[in-house]
Amino acid sequence: MHNSQPEKEHNQNESPGINDRLELVISEGLSLLHDPSVGEGKTRDMAKGLFVCYRERLCAGESAGLGLPVWKTAHQTIFPTLASISAIGQTAIEKKYRMDRVIVWHVAGKKAPASISTAIELLVNEYMKRPILQHRLLKFRTIIIKLFALHSVMEQRDNRGYCSVTYKTAPQGLSVQVDGRSIKGQGQLIVLNEVDGLSFNCLMTGKQIWRDSEIPAWQAVPFNTVLESPSMCLGISIAPGENDSHFEYRLYCGRETALGLDWAGLAITSRQRVFDYRIDFHT
Repeated sequence: MHNSQPEKEHNQNESPGINDRLELVISEGLSLLHDPSVGEGKTRDMAKGLFVCYRERLCAGESAGLGLPVWKTAHQTIFPTLASISAIGQTAIEKKYRMDRVIVWHVAGKKAPASISTAIELLVNEYMKRPILQHRLLKFRTIIIKLFALHSVMEQRDNRGYCSVTYKTAPQGLSVQVDGRSIKGQGQLIVLNEVDGLSFNCLMTGKQIWRDSEIPAWQAVPFNTVLESPSMCLGISIAPGENDSHFEYRLYCGRETALGLDWAGLAITSRQRVFDYRIDFHT
């Protein structure tokens, strides 16, 4: 564990604050950062996971980072606020997320009616269900945003509970342990693993290769899928926990680069609210 702010060091009896910048080293030239100062687009006001930093290049964009939980209900997506962070030795970080943020749309500077947010949520759900329509609907979304001077912000609402995530280094990878048992109500716990979409523009699944705009926004994929940045010679893949069956999990791929959007990644969900998985880096 390395604190990249030399003016504020922590001893073994001192816990880092949520605004401290921390680093987990995976290998030479590859590390993962907790950096609250990084954020852009509609997701800038929510908590983030860990950002990939490869050869001094930060792969953040508008992404959620690695290992960030969201709670998906029938009508709403709940995003997290970082409640606490702690260091576990030199090789792990534990974060506790409070599930209490939602996206709220504004029209010309004024809060839009709830129907607007519902309509945009339905539009997103539609192109997630039908990847073939994704890019047409993204263009339609951009036209609507510009036409009506729409912009989105994240606001805190009722707390739906907490989700703890532990990130632990492994050879050329990261072990992620998720505990969402305290989240209230019915829904699906989804853990995002995202980097910037402009750099990571190649997705490989067996013999299938998607490039740039061919990559869908939300599509189920097998666990041999690799998201790659050809310009950086860096790839990312995900595997279930060592003692778990592939059938207990579902993996999805996605990429969106449009107005206010710049992310690509792999999202994992499980039948259970407590599960673990591994992120492997291919260099």
